[in-house]
Amino acid sequence: MNSSQLEQRIREGIPIAAEMAFRVSSLTDGGITVTGGGEQNHNVHGTAFAGSLYAIATLSAWGLVQSRLPEGAELVMARGEIEYRKPVIGDIVAHCNIERETFDSFLENLRLKGRARLKAVSVIESDGGVAAEFSGLLHARLREASGAVD
Repeated sequence: MNSSQLEQRIREGIPIAAEMAFRVSSLTDGGITVTGGGEQNHNVHGTAFAGSLYAIATLSAWGLVQSRLPEGAELVMARGEIEYRKPVIGDIVAHCNIERETFDSFLENLRLKGRARLKAVSVIESDGGVAAEFSGLLHARLREASGAVD
């Protein structure tokens, strides 16, 4: 799946993403950068809403993993937490990177067992430093028809 396909899938499946001016800025096998912009993501202080930061960070982690899943796989965010460190002014930019070995092991477990889970970390930077760090636990499973090996 390329960045345009992923962005379209997210916008169609998660309608709030379009309202947040969500975009996939870059996508590789091991990393993604997503942005959310616009006044709809800012509070009366001119900084990003905590909920907008959480949503964009979640979409970066979920989007990266979703982009690598095989046909017939379903993905959910089972748990997520975020640490807010400083305000974000302007667009929200979230980066998520997963090491190749970690991703390969996750995909192999999914293929062999029909289910797998993976921890992903997304970072939002602002003014040269980390503004927020999101950690999520994602669960994937293959649909019965896809023929997972037991």
